[in-house]
Amino acid sequence: MSASPRIPMVRCRLDGPLDMSARLVRYVPLEAFGLWQHLMETRHRRQVTVEGVSEWVPEETLVEAVADFESEALEPVLRVSFEQPAPVGLAAVVERFFPVETYPEALGALLSHFQMVSKVLATPGYFVAVRQAADV
Repeated sequence: MSASPRIPMVRCRLDGPLDMSARLVRYVPLEAFGLWQHLMETRHRRQVTVEGVSEWVPEETLVEAVADFESEALEPVLRVSFEQPAPVGLAAVVERFFPVETYPEALGALLSHFQMVSKVLATPGYFVAVRQAADV
């Protein structure tokens, strides 16, 4: 489970009460966004609003990756990964991205959907704006 240097990412927001605004932000890898959005809107009946398309950059590579960006453009986001046992002795890798400010609550909610999780790894990084939301 090594960290990829840069991961194309969509920053979006689920519909919900304004007082829960921070809890409604989601970071979804671009490659899975279409399927994730379809699931949220059809199965869970939640409206998804795209706020930006960017990249997630691990903290350890931040200096070389974003030297031209201002610190206001950096949003702290943790990459969380763990293995979930699967049939026939295989393991499926689960990976999600959480805003740092909601991490403890979000991690608890995520882990409640899994059994026998092994070694949760949280990699610090940042969502760095590089493209406009209309590019999705």
